[in-house]
Amino acid sequence: MRKRPSTAFYISIAILALFLLVMVFGTWLKPHGISPEDKINMIQYQEDGKTRYAIPPYAPNSTFLLGTDHRGFDMLSLLLNGLKYTLGTALGLTLLRFAVALPWGLGSGMTGRGRGLLRSLQWAVAAVPAFIFLYPPLAGMYYGLRLDLGAKADPHNKLLYSITFIILITLIGIFPLAHQIADRTRYYSGKMFIEASRLMGGSFWHRTLRHIFPSMRNEMMFIFLSEFMQVLFLLGQLAVFNIVLGGTETIGDEEAGFQITISTSGEWLSLIAYGARYIRLHPWIILSAGTSFALLFLSLQFFLNQLKRRYGEERQLM
Repeated sequence: MRKRPSTAFYISIAILALFLLVMVFGTWLKPHGISPEDKINMIQYQEDGKTRYAIPPYAPNSTFLLGTDHRGFDMLSLLLNGLKYTLGTALGLTLLRFAVALPWGLGSGMTGRGRGLLRSLQWAVAAVPAFIFLYPPLAGMYYGLRLDLGAKADPHNKLLYSITFIILITLIGIFPLAHQIADRTRYYSGKMFIEASRLMGGSFWHRTLRHIFPSMRNEMMFIFLSEFMQVLFLLGQLAVFNIVLGGTETIGDEEAGFQITISTSGEWLSLIAYGARYIRLHPWIILSAGTSFALLFLSLQFFLNQLKRRYGEERQLM
């Protein structure tokens, strides 16, 4: 039953709208450039009457509110520019999961075929955190294919790793999602109005499109948002251990004595992976990227909770 909207519901919408505005207009809102010509090699300044030089990364100051990375790029500008890539990656992976799980779940729920297999697969995947399944093969491929070499890595290996990353992230979530959809479809398919439609000659597609989907529209919205958040959280976990999809460049080399992999676009997950390696030397990098990611995730969780309070639900879906 729909409840009267509360102040918290409108606050959750406002916060989410703010993130969406940053996603759309962040490229134009960033205070500093992040193109190759905007790199800073060093800054000259005066101290105690002497000329001194400082090389990036720079700690937060009046010019760079959140500090800079090793290229001298402003962290705030990187975050504003990179949000759209983070949300786009999570959205794409969520849609891939739904593209497989939705027809599978609907078919199993309506006909009962493959119910035992789906239940077994769901149990096997849900029994262990997804990170445990994903990290060993992805880390093995990343270092085994020498993708840690950055620009020197084989492009074919990069493509192979990206395809494997997408497949594994998608596959690990298909079985629980399909089982959840099948369970809710089975619940509604047992209703009298669905049975009446079947007895009157309604086809599978007629019953699904005209009866099942309208009955499940709120639940499907909750399930989609929940799945999107699960994908986002899983990507964040992998990023802490330097497992990201791509969009990075490498500065320095073995001859220079250092080699640093940094996001080219400011994509948040790549910034987390980069900042985690320098958490002791340059803590502002991981603090700015990690805090931004945490605020995004908590805002989505707050919005989802308020949606459930607003529209209600017949059973717990998460």
